[in-house]
Amino acid sequence: GRPDKPFIRQTLPDGTSLPDIKPGEQLQQQRAEVSQRVTQAGDWVRQTDQTISETSMARTVKADTERRELVSRETTVKATDKITVLGTATLMAGAIQQVSAGDFSQAVKGNRLASITGNEETEIAGQQSTKVAGAMNVDVGGTLTEKIAALRKSVASGGQQIMGPTVHIGSESVNTLTMMLDTIDLLAELAQQCASHSHPSVGTPTNAGAFNQTAAKAGQTRSKYQNIIA
Repeated sequence: GRPDKPFIRQTLPDGTSLPDIKPGEQLQQQRAEVSQRVTQAGDWVRQTDQTISETSMARTVKADTERRELVSRETTVKATDKITVLGTATLMAGAIQQVSAGDFSQAVKGNRLASITGNEETEIAGQQSTKVAGAMNVDVGGTLTEKIAALRKSVASGGQQIMGPTVHIGSESVNTLTMMLDTIDLLAELAQQCASHSHPSVGTPTNAGAFNQTAAKAGQTRSKYQNIIA
């Protein structure tokens, strides 16, 4: 070189160490926290304490396995989002909120099981329709209360059974089944009156005992049903 144009053959670091690079590795590094490395095995390792931004018209990612660990995530899909899982899809979350501005459809080819530890509440502004091809069983551990603003209609081709220790059919204050007991009481009273009535010329009926037996049977019938009528 010349005094005005020196020639530098090499530089020696003073107080600075080179990055840790093994034979066969490649390293592109800005500083210790920002680097891109190709390992001896051929793995790509990228790290930064700032932001990685990628923009492309289309993107294709193929991998045998994928694992991600994030603190939080937000995804915006401006068109259609489609996920196809050939195996089992598992979602585990502290809480789940699903909001649909349009329709919400679910189709299950096999069985469907919903297990709820707490409470469940369903609010439908329109109508609800349920169609069950087989049998339907409802098991309620507490009280089952239905409040219907209009008419309730129940049609059963094979018949209907209402069973319980007591039965109440009617309004909140009046049980129409008590009419059966009232009718039995009237029949018993009528049989007693027929047994004791008399005419001036003939006296009491010759079959007064039969009338009394009918009154006794009416009392037995009343005892049979009065306990189940609330």
